[in-house]
Formats: sequence, C-alpha cells, structure tokens
Amino acid sequence: MMRPVLCILILTTMVLGTVESARARPFRGSTKIYLILCQTSDSGAPPRTIDHYRNLVLNHGTGGLADWWHDVSYGNFDNNGSEIHGWYRMSQNTTQYTALGRWEKVNACLDAARTASSGAFTVPDGAIRYIITAPSVDLFGWTGGAFLPFDFDVGAVAHEGGHGIGLDHTFSNDPNYRNADWAAIGEYDDPWDAMSWANSFRATTPFGDAPASLVAPHLDRLGWLPRSRVIVHGANGAIEATYALAAANHPEAPGALLVRVPYDPSDLFHYYTIEFRRKDHWSAGIPTDTVLVHEVKRNRDAGGNPTGDQIAWLQRDLSRSDKAPAQTLNANGVQITVLSVNATANQATVRVRSEMPDRCIQGFVWREARPDDHICVPPAERTDTASENAQAAARRQPGGGPFGPDTCRQGFVWREAYLGDHVCVPPARRTAARDDNAQASARLAIP
Repeated sequence: MMRPVLCILILTTMVLGTVESARARPFRGSTKIYLILCQTSDSGAPPRTIDHYRNLVLNHGTGGLADWWHDVSYGNFDNNGSEIHGWYRMSQNTTQYTALGRWEKVNACLDAARTASSGAFTVPDGAIRYIITAPSVDLFGWTGGAFLPFDFDVGAVAHEGGHGIGLDHTFSNDPNYRNADWAAIGEYDDPWDAMSWANSFRATTPFGDAPASLVAPHLDRLGWLPRSRVIVHGANGAIEATYALAAANHPEAPGALLVRVPYDPSDLFHYYTIEFRRKDHWSAGIPTDTVLVHEVKRNRDAGGNPTGDQIAWLQRDLSRSDKAPAQTLNANGVQITVLSVNATANQATVRVRSEMPDRCIQGFVWREARPDDHICVPPAERTDTASENAQAAARRQPGGGPFGPDTCRQGFVWREAYLGDHVCVPPARRTAARDDNAQASARLAIP
C-alpha cells in the first residue's frame, strides 16, 4: 500500500563528527550502532522499553530490522555488538525542544546522556548513533546517524539507517513527480527502494511496515553483491548480448543479480543497471514481478563538480498512465529489452545492446581509415588519416609497378592500418598506424 510521503530529509552536508566508517566501501560485516533514548523534561513515563528497541532493531529472528538487513544484504551486514542507552531526561521541555534546530536536538540528547546522574554514557567519536526521542518531534538521517521518533517502524529506521551508512534518496525520471515543495523533481519516486520511504511498497512486520528492499545500485555500491553475479555489459567486447537475471530476492536462482551498462566514455560511473525482483517476502507488496532499470549518475555539488555520491534514477515508462517501470529502453546509444519473466525459475531474460564497447576514452576518436575503422586515435591522427585517403591516388605509381596497381611512388609505403590497406603514406605514418593498432584495447572506453 502506498502512503503519503513524510517530511524526511538527508543532511549530507552536516556531519556530526568524523564518520569515516559510514563512508567506507565496501561496507560489510558488523557495524556497531549506539541507540540513545531521550525524553523531554515534561514527558511522562518511557513509552517503550529497551527490550522493544532491542527486538525491533538489533535481535535476529524477531521479524525486525536485523532480519531485514540480513536478507537484503545477503548476510553481508549486521549491527552485532550494538548498544542501547537510556532513557535520559533532557533539560528542555517539549515546547523548548521542538523549537530547537535539528543539530541542537541531536546534541541536547547526547548531552543528557553524557551528564546523566545515573547510567551516563558518551557516544565514541565517529560512531554511528540513532537518537530516539519521546515525544516524537522529528525524523531525519545523515551520514553517521539517524534521528527517530519513539514510535518508528522498520521502514523509517531502514531509510534513516540507510542514510547513516551513506545512502542517498532514490529518484525517477518522471519530470512531473514532486511529492513536497522542498523535494527535488523525481525524488522519492522509486517505491521498490527503502531510500524512497515513505513512498515505498511495504511488507508487514511485528514492528510496523518494512520497505520492499534496497535496489541493486545501492547493493552494488555497498559491495553486497558477489562480484561473480555482476556483469558489465561490453567488458568482453560484445556489443549485443542476452542475459539471464536471477531475482534479487532469490539469489539461489542462477543468473546475474545485476547487469551494469556503461555508456558515457567521459564518466564510467555513469551507467544503467538492470535487476529483477519477485513479488514475495519483503517485496510481497510490490504490484508484480518486474525488471527494474536505473540510471546511475554521480551527484554534483553546487558548483557542478562530481562528488563521491551516486544517485539512482528509476526509469519509468512515461507513455503509460501508471508510469510502470520501463521494460524497454532506447537512450544514450543503449537498447534494453525485457524478453521474458519466469516466476517459477525466479528468473528474467533481457537483451542489451550498446555501442560503448566500441567507443573511445575521452580525448580519442575513431581513426576511420575506412568507414568501419574504429581504432581510437588522437583527433590529429584522424585528420591526418583523412588527408592520406584524399591523397591516395596521387601517391600511387602511374601505371602500377612490381606490387601491382597500388604500387606507391618512391618514398611512400602502404599504410596497412587494416588488412588490405594500400593507401600510400610516408614510412613514419605506417609506423604510427601500427602503434595505434597495438594500443587499440587500452584506448577503448571499456578496455
């Protein structure tokens, strides 16, 4: 079921301390989190027990967040060793606390924990922390932590906890989608992903709703997908190929869990991803089994410079009234077509075509000694090659010679840029053509 989107904000530019561990990639193993429970001075008795949060967030086998992270990460991520501290009474009453800025709210709780007369605790520098308050006054996340109301569900802590380990919101390519005046166009419009909460499709748990999953671009970035299950289209030089995809939520099925399709020679972190999702388990709330295609772009700062963050944009079929995920794509020199979905086998089949394996890295162009000559050379080399072709007739020996009608005049030799290339050039240009051929693979966008 779809729900109205909550006012949730990632504070990527505000970092509380140095949280290098939350930025590390790959992000695997046990990550210790400190849950700090705080109440305003005029609030009543603690509204939840520590055991409630232990079962909701930390314990396995309860149907809570720990089980969600385990399944979504393929067992690569957990919060073993985490601690819960509180409840602590803050000096502010509810009115005063609500009026504070976001970082003031965080620090007021941390100060209450640090200075408590009983059970005082100081969160270690650089550690990931979840601040939980009663009453509920806000909900947000940043790289290194989350701020949560006391009555949060699995979806809220999965989303804000996703920010805590460095994930950004997901978007769609719908130019008309905007769920709040403070949100960017397309932001939160990927309901197959926890990072579009609370616009996500949902599963029911003993602790409220949970999101369908994390989409494959996040799983790939965090290092949770086995490298053997990630295919980079064109890495073997093939322009067109057909792939079997295993459902992301059925890794026991054979096939790729992700196909990555780069298409931008100037930025190999700019690509499409293809994944398949079955309608079951955490994804039981999605409308149907479906293939998802995302465009992954590097985020940019106010000056237009790329940052280390990557944003995933769900590709919707904007010609449909329901704007369902696109099952075909033809853009940026890439064609993607979903051929079949086999629910019984937990597999889908897709065909991909891309000219990227034949494209040159930035600063090089095709030589074009003939129309299909795609050897990558500096631009000046292509200019020289075109000039050589134009002068070909004038450099041949009139009437032919010992090497037939293509015999060159004295001082010229065959260029031999390709088999049968009898364009006559100075000897140094034949050497240059051979050198270019030898460096061909190193100059391709996908070497």
